[in-house]
Amino acid sequence: MTLADYQQMMDRCVRCSKCKFLDGILVKSKQYSTICPSIERYNLHAYSGGGRVIMANAIQRGRAKFSDEMLDALYRCTNCGACEVACKMYYDIEPNEVIHELRVAAVESGVGPMPKHKKYIDLVERTHNPYGESPMNREAWLPDGVRVDERSDTIYWVGCTAALRRQEIAQATARILNAAHEPFALLGSDEYCCGSPVYRVGDRSRAIEIMKENVERFKQHGVKRIITSCAGCYNMLKVEYPRFVDLDIEVVHISQLMESLLADGKLRLTREVPMKVTYHDPCHLGRMAEPYEKWEGQMVEVLALVYMADPPKPVRTGGHGVYDAPRNVLKQIPGVELVEMERIREYAYCCGAGGGVKAAYPDFAVWTAKNRMEEAESTGAQALVSCCPFCSTNFHDGIEERGSQMEYYDLTELVAKSIGGDE
Repeated sequence: MTLADYQQMMDRCVRCSKCKFLDGILVKSKQYSTICPSIERYNLHAYSGGGRVIMANAIQRGRAKFSDEMLDALYRCTNCGACEVACKMYYDIEPNEVIHELRVAAVESGVGPMPKHKKYIDLVERTHNPYGESPMNREAWLPDGVRVDERSDTIYWVGCTAALRRQEIAQATARILNAAHEPFALLGSDEYCCGSPVYRVGDRSRAIEIMKENVERFKQHGVKRIITSCAGCYNMLKVEYPRFVDLDIEVVHISQLMESLLADGKLRLTREVPMKVTYHDPCHLGRMAEPYEKWEGQMVEVLALVYMADPPKPVRTGGHGVYDAPRNVLKQIPGVELVEMERIREYAYCCGAGGGVKAAYPDFAVWTAKNRMEEAESTGAQALVSCCPFCSTNFHDGIEERGSQMEYYDLTELVAKSIGGDE
């Protein structure tokens, strides 16, 4: 796809600002009625989904050239997809896809991505992770006593962040798999970055090369199933890889697997974890985890700038992400009480870490996390729970800067506590 493929969509944007807010029927308070962190922070239309669509249209039609100001607006976007979900309540426009294509165009024009993005892309190429760590450190998180079955055709895909920065998530995940007698192998130093950090900032050609290398590595290791505890890795392997490479492997998030193991009686939660919690839907496990359905048809203009899809086109609304599994698991942990925030499921407010924002604009990332923390605190919960290492890092930073008394846990950490995995 290129920007030209979205020309009709870009022309049909009526600047209604629906991409900035929850649908009216879902609004419970003015304070938590917005859906886009960027427009809420910068309050200029260019920093919204619709504003970026207008920029993309101007670039595509040759009416504008990339400028420093345009790049700033383009990359102060977490790629969370909320604008797209909000828009599709009314129009079949895909602002998040357009934004991504504009980033691709910026990279291909030699003006993007931002300097800090280029730095971690270089690290991914040299060390196969965005942190510049030695590949030999990939299994440093592995605790004594955890059983790994190298003969298994199921691998636990740890992900760069869980393996190298948020090791508590990897450790809890491995202990849960052991407790359920679920065999898994590790790729260790052969596990490379999934490509998400590279793909999100628009360097698609390099990301596709990473995808191809990983698929070949899966074949060499005889992988039949991938378990991931990272929402970003899950999205890449489950949703983005099939758009560019042939990946005939089952991909399952640990929250889905835990739900299944609990239902089958293979995983038992017996220890009480007395805690009131609220759950944050990660963007890449929630609305962005809805697979793309292949469509081959054409848009027929029936009135001026009014088009109908022939045959009808599947609409990716974000409503078919992974929402129930983590909540069902939480509800089965003895002592846990789940209370919901106002913005949840496909309308959840982003943590602020995605789309390269955490690297290039850490102040904006933490500002967004603090906003979400305020909403979490308003529920009266003691802890915020989620299923994403990136969310974990950004929320920990937000809690520290906000001086919040709220705790943060990955879902796997609470489950591990309930099976005694914290000892």
